[in-house]
Amino acid sequence: MGHYWLPIGFGLAVVVLLLLLTKLVADHKRRRTLVKLGLPADARLTAQQVNAFRVFEDTDMRLRKSFPGISDAQRAVIARDVLRDKGMLPKNTRSAN
Repeated sequence: MGHYWLPIGFGLAVVVLLLLLTKLVADHKRRRTLVKLGLPADARLTAQQVNAFRVFEDTDMRLRKSFPGISDAQRAVIARDVLRDKGMLPKNTRSAN
């Protein structure tokens, strides 16, 4: 009866580590996207900035599906230009590649 706790404990530890790794990867991706947009990576975002972040991710995903051959940097430039055209980013935001 006592031998069942070892595999169960090991399995729970693996699940916790996988969840932690997933959280770290998601945070890194979010921080990298915020830097690409020229938004503060460590501060709380305003509602407009959160909306710009979501639209940027959506635009980037659509570009990734529509034009799989272009690089990540080119796709980020196009997505930023789309946001500027929509008025979601200021016109003078410099790109941070």
